[in-house]
Amino acid sequence: MTHLLIGCPFSKVIWHEVLSWIRSTAAPPGGGEGDFVDWWLQASTSTPRALRKGTSSLIMLTAWWIWKQRNAVVFDNASPDVGPLLRTIRSEARDWARAGVVGLRALLPPA
Repeated sequence: MTHLLIGCPFSKVIWHEVLSWIRSTAAPPGGGEGDFVDWWLQASTSTPRALRKGTSSLIMLTAWWIWKQRNAVVFDNASPDVGPLLRTIRSEARDWARAGVVGLRALLPPA
C-alpha cells in the first residue's frame, strides 16, 4: 500500500499535481519513507487549521482514485494515465464540495 499510494512514481506525480491544484502548503509524499498514514498526518498538520478538513477529504478522495486506477490497470488491462485521472479527481472533488463536504469548497480553485 505504501508503494502504491506514496512511493510509486505515478502516484507521486498525482499527489504533486493535486496539491499544486489546491495551492497546498503541504509537501507531497517523499521517497517512500514512512507510510501513507504518516504522510497524511504530516500533510494535515502542516495545513492551516481552517483548511485541514478539506485537505483530509481531498487526500482520501485522491487515494481512493489512485487505488481504483491501480485496479483498472491490474484487472481491466488499462494503462495508467495521469491526465484523465487528474480530471476525474478534480471533478469528484467539485462534486463532493457541492454535496457539502466540510471545508472542501474553500480549498478548491474556481472552475
